[in-house]
Amino acid sequence: MSLNFLINTNKDSSHILKYIIISIVSLLIITLISTNNSLWITSDVHHFYIELFGTIFAGILAFYYISRAQNFNDKFSLFIGIGFLVNALINLVHVIISFLNMDEAFSLNYFMSQTWFAGRLFLSAMLAMAIFKFTSFSSSANYKKQQQQQVLFNKKISLKSILFYFIIITSLVVAISSLFVIFPFSVIDGITIHRPYEIFPLILFLFSFYCFFKSKIYKNKDIVYTSLVISIVFSIFGQIIMSYSVNHFDTAHNMAHVLKDSGYFINIIGLALSSIHYNIKLRESNEKLIQQYKKVKKSEKMKEEFINIAAHELRIPIQPILGLTDVMYSTVQDKEQQELLKIVLRNANRLKRLTDDMLNIPKIENHSLMLRKEKLNLNILISEILNEYEKREIKQLLGKIVYGCKNKDESIIVEADRDKLVQIIRNLVNNAIKFNKNNHPIFVIIDKKKDNEVIVSVKDNGKGISNSILPKLFSIFATSDASCGTGLGLYICKSIVEAHGGQIWAENNSNGEGATFSFKLPIYQVNFN
Repeated sequence: MSLNFLINTNKDSSHILKYIIISIVSLLIITLISTNNSLWITSDVHHFYIELFGTIFAGILAFYYISRAQNFNDKFSLFIGIGFLVNALINLVHVIISFLNMDEAFSLNYFMSQTWFAGRLFLSAMLAMAIFKFTSFSSSANYKKQQQQQVLFNKKISLKSILFYFIIITSLVVAISSLFVIFPFSVIDGITIHRPYEIFPLILFLFSFYCFFKSKIYKNKDIVYTSLVISIVFSIFGQIIMSYSVNHFDTAHNMAHVLKDSGYFINIIGLALSSIHYNIKLRESNEKLIQQYKKVKKSEKMKEEFINIAAHELRIPIQPILGLTDVMYSTVQDKEQQELLKIVLRNANRLKRLTDDMLNIPKIENHSLMLRKEKLNLNILISEILNEYEKREIKQLLGKIVYGCKNKDESIIVEADRDKLVQIIRNLVNNAIKFNKNNHPIFVIIDKKKDNEVIVSVKDNGKGISNSILPKLFSIFATSDASCGTGLGLYICKSIVEAHGGQIWAENNSNGEGATFSFKLPIYQVNFN
């Protein structure tokens, strides 16, 4: 890997280049010093402690990365965590058996060298595959280009997947078999590279280093990625130095282990600092959310207070307008003036309903809507309401209101708030009148079900409900057109029905003309016990 490759990468990598260059220069010096294999020769006990540190560090990294994978649902961290976990377990077996059998030729010549190699091979394979397969930190400017490349990538996905799993499975098989099988030529005398197997992990570590920049992981400013790439650099030089170790516990052998431990330690520091930084950012974000929540609550309270004040202020002049207009209507004989007074009454009543709705909204949202329940005969109640519409000469204006019931004299008793129930029925009938076509009847149908429920339906012959508004029809302020109302009426109806333990819904008629609004309530059951 040439330095030109690093220098020519995106400027976003500048924050880690200095660390990589310093590490490479320092490690080159160590590599040259390590060629003198007689410079630092240790005992088996000292080597045991070096290996023990590496095992502990690998276990800590496994815990950190697997925890990170669970917290962030991150396969990248999971793969690396599994790599360190297997590496730690192999190192542990390596340390224990080597220490107990330090004087045996098998332990020195085969077991120690090949378990080191197996652990490093599996770790490098998991690291390479994690960076190769599960990372992408490219800038949004290259998003379209990535999408085009993804199409080509999908055509080759089978071959890459096969290669991916082949490397993982092979590494795992080698790691496990190293505990039981003697590998041929694990150490060769008389050549420069005394440990040829170290070349395979070296290639995978180099591949990881290349993919780190190819996948543009350096764009992520999290310090854990900086520490990871520096630990990869340490691993690369550790493999190079180990490859020309002649004897156990010589300079190259010891220095390779020290570099491995140093790389692990750097990675641990990076993960720890990343966790601290993440916790600080999380605490800052929580504080901002709390402040925003307080502002929203304050804004909601001000809105409710404004609505209450506005609604009450509107109700004060509405009552005398309605009363005086009604008196004038009863005394005026001129038909034209009566029509004008009807317009005043109609709009004043509309304004009164709006203020009532505005006062009901805060109660509904605060779950403080009070119900004064009593036992009512639904058949009689609906008949009374519809008789009021008959008196207002609705049938001459927009057609006849037809009340459909199998037996109008039957008592259908419900336990409900009379005023609230009247409000629901009037709202549905008013909507039907508003959208119904001239000279077509409006049907109000009551149907008693066997499961102790009664369904009341209001059917019109208008233009129906648009598909865009139908899913959110009973939501607050849901309306397709300002001329159709504020969108409060149906929301309030839904809240009242549900407060009574019922359900409300709407659907377009099967013939393609008009819509039907229905609600159901439980029928009052007499308890004879």
